[in-house]
Amino acid sequence: MRSLNPWPIFPTDLEPPVARSLSLQFIMQELIASFKLLRHLQTLTPEQLQGAHLAQEIASIFNELEKFLLFSLENPFAQKGGVLDKLCFYCEILLQASSVKDQEIPMILEEMRNSILRIKSKMIGWKKMAAFHPFDEILLHLFELYSDLQFKLGRFFSALTHFLQEARSDENVLLYLIEHKHEFNSYLGTRTIEDLLYRFFPAGHAQLRAVICEGYTRRGFSAIFADAEPLIDAIEWEASCQPSLQTQ
Repeated sequence: MRSLNPWPIFPTDLEPPVARSLSLQFIMQELIASFKLLRHLQTLTPEQLQGAHLAQEIASIFNELEKFLLFSLENPFAQKGGVLDKLCFYCEILLQASSVKDQEIPMILEEMRNSILRIKSKMIGWKKMAAFHPFDEILLHLFELYSDLQFKLGRFFSALTHFLQEARSDENVLLYLIEHKHEFNSYLGTRTIEDLLYRFFPAGHAQLRAVICEGYTRRGFSAIFADAEPLIDAIEWEASCQPSLQTQ
């Protein structure tokens, strides 16, 4: 899967560590946006799809589903990309800037794209022939798609942990994980981020704090570390935990 438009435009002369850092942060941002959109669809679908005006109800779900992809049927030249397109673009930069050899992330993105395109094709037929399609069957197809996307987004994050491990000395990447740990945990499972950080820093808070402090102090941003320190201290560090994510 290849994106056609960059969001935002990346400078071409970035050093690999900087490109890796920025791309990882944007990837995590769009990953959270993907989970939010999916949760919105999971809530919207049973509320919207009641069967009284099925063609209109399907059209409403169709429009929401399009936010995953770039090209809107209403405006195919819109510059506002879907979350999967943005993920694809940032992942291309990450793969170029990283020494991690990984082919799973592009494959997962392509699988999600194909799953959405297949269901969108079905939905076009459903809208045209709404009276002849069983309501329960339509609902089942949609929730099978949502379940599949949820699983693949989880796989995507698991694959991303190899790149996060490579960037575990990057204070910006670490701080983004810490600042958004509640969101990630709500979508990926309790203690996902805590367990990941434990794998990266088995010595605990002191080791994690030292890496972030050194990074921001070296760059003259000690105030950022001062603001981040309470968030680091708030992490519930359990030395006996058994992390479920394989990052080695």
